[in-house]
Amino acid sequence: MAAKKTATENRSKRKSAVIDNAQIKKKKAQLVEQVSESDSEISNSDESMASASDSEEEEEEDDNEDEEEHDEDEESRSAGGINKTLVEKKKGLGSKPTNAEIMALNETALLFKSNLFKLQVDELLSETLVTSNTKETRGLDAALKQIRDVLLQLSPVAEMSVDAASKMVRKLGRVCNGPSSIPFPDPAPPAGMTIQLGFRAPSVVNVVGSYALGMAARTRTGFNVDVIAQMPSELFQERDHLNMRYFYKRAFYVSMLYTGLKQSALSESFEMSIDCMRNDLRLPV
Repeated sequence: MAAKKTATENRSKRKSAVIDNAQIKKKKAQLVEQVSESDSEISNSDESMASASDSEEEEEEDDNEDEEEHDEDEESRSAGGINKTLVEKKKGLGSKPTNAEIMALNETALLFKSNLFKLQVDELLSETLVTSNTKETRGLDAALKQIRDVLLQLSPVAEMSVDAASKMVRKLGRVCNGPSSIPFPDPAPPAGMTIQLGFRAPSVVNVVGSYALGMAARTRTGFNVDVIAQMPSELFQERDHLNMRYFYKRAFYVSMLYTGLKQSALSESFEMSIDCMRNDLRLPV
């Protein structure tokens, strides 16, 4: 009986020990699950924070790229289009070069023989070239437009003799502080010369030369802007190429243009004078 009792007690103890071990394992498994869940939550939060930071960095990079593109566009425009073929817009990695970029690279290799020399030339041109229709030349472009409008709206003058034209120019010069005489070349038209001097508004007024081509260069004294005014064909006759008749008509025409500009509002903002192109008395400007 005693042996049976001890055997049953041992069995009960074993069962209780097994139950206790099962409960301990269950609790361990629950703790492991809780720990894994907390780790997963922490990793998810870290991933969300990392993705948010990555998106913020991407947005900052996009903003920086947009600002760099805007700065590069402004620099290329102020340089007179010299670098337009090289820097227009940033392109992704692996994109093929355009034909303009290939031509620029070929010019660098064939003409300049050195990338450094090419960069130095581009930098020099960006500092010396003056290009129209930019922020820097906005005031100049507006003044050129005003000059064109004034010249195209000048009133016509009927044809008259040389003496009558000289008196009229002298009179207008006293009124508007213009020329005191017509800048005739030497020799001046002789007395009694049968030539009629008249005036009509120019048929064409345009900006030409280096400024119009984007090649005007700054110097210590500034830079020149050339404006042409074409005389209408009805002012000429068949034999005006003889006896300097053309140059006499040109001189009168220039004096009338000068008088018209002096009578306009432009005279308050600009200094005006008549000079000879290349020191040629036949070509007053």
